[in-house]
Amino acid sequence: MDIRKKEKEGMNISIKVDFKNYKQLISNIKRLGKKYEYASNTNKLNYSLLANFQKLPYMKAKGWCSRCVDDNGKVSEVFFCDYDNILYRIVKDEIQYLMEEYEEPPFYVFTTFEDKDCNGEIYGNYIIVGLKKHTFRQIIKMQNELHCDQAYKKIPLIYRFKTWVLRLGNKGKKTKPKFKEVIGDLKKEYSQEVSQAHLELLKKLYLEIPKIKYKNLDRRDASKLFLTEYVTASK
Repeated sequence: MDIRKKEKEGMNISIKVDFKNYKQLISNIKRLGKKYEYASNTNKLNYSLLANFQKLPYMKAKGWCSRCVDDNGKVSEVFFCDYDNILYRIVKDEIQYLMEEYEEPPFYVFTTFEDKDCNGEIYGNYIIVGLKKHTFRQIIKMQNELHCDQAYKKIPLIYRFKTWVLRLGNKGKKTKPKFKEVIGDLKKEYSQEVSQAHLELLKKLYLEIPKIKYKNLDRRDASKLFLTEYVTASK
């Protein structure tokens, strides 16, 4: 147990328990909460207690990073984005906006879950990949204009390598992300500098992805791609 006192008589209490005791603890907190709330003077309710429970990361998963490092040491990032529980038409509109606003080549769309809601609209969880190379700040600016997952935006702030990561393979019973489509005009040619290493891995993992007419590959092969292994609590 870790107990830390805060200013103005506040306190943080952190404990770790197994599943059996986790269930018992929640039951006890509910019972004690009702007891002490009922016994309190309603004119002097000066304290608020908030219990936050979460499952600790334990399941290993493999991922690839958005980071690119050129031979001259220049660091850049390709565009990674993660959407959870969102209508697919919103995703398409936002990707179309990025292509127009930032002169982006087409984007690859993957999904880890997809269904239709009560109105017959498609929704789900989506992963977006764009291979044009950007500065770190440019990626942050682009993500901040979207309805993508807020926690995913903050990954570089907590991950020691300071880059974004997307899952590559299976996670527990979940298979690797499924390729959905490319958003963008496949008939056009694109002169923006793109990461050849990321493109090679995509083509290796997803044989069905259509060809995009890139005219400015950076000539970094897949051996220079940054891969990682991380732990997650979600199955």
